[in-house]
Amino acid sequence: MAIPLKEKRLGTLILVVLIGILIGAYLNALVLMIPGGDNVFKSFFTYTIPFGVGGFAEGNPNPVIIDLSAIKFQFGFQLKFSLLSILGVFLSLYFFRWYK
Repeated sequence: MAIPLKEKRLGTLILVVLIGILIGAYLNALVLMIPGGDNVFKSFFTYTIPFGVGGFAEGNPNPVIIDLSAIKFQFGFQLKFSLLSILGVFLSLYFFRWYK
C-alpha cells in the first residue's frame, strides 16, 4: 500500500528527484554507447535541452563573477533535460511511493 505524500519529508523528495536525474543521465550514457552510429532511436532518447546560469551555460560569454579583490568567485549551474532523465525521475518517484 502506498504511503500518502503528506507523511513524507520534502528533503527526501528532493533527494529522490536528484537520484532520478542521475539515473536518467546514466541511462542516457548507456544509450549513447550503443554501436551503430547516429540513428533515430539514439537521437530521440538522447536529445538534450540544456538550461544553465552563469559560467556553465553553453554560449554564455558573461559568467556570474563576484570579485572581492583578494578572492574571486564564479557561480553557475547547468541542467540537461532529456527524455531518459525525465524517465529516471518518474521511475524514482514511483519507487518513492513505497518508501516509508
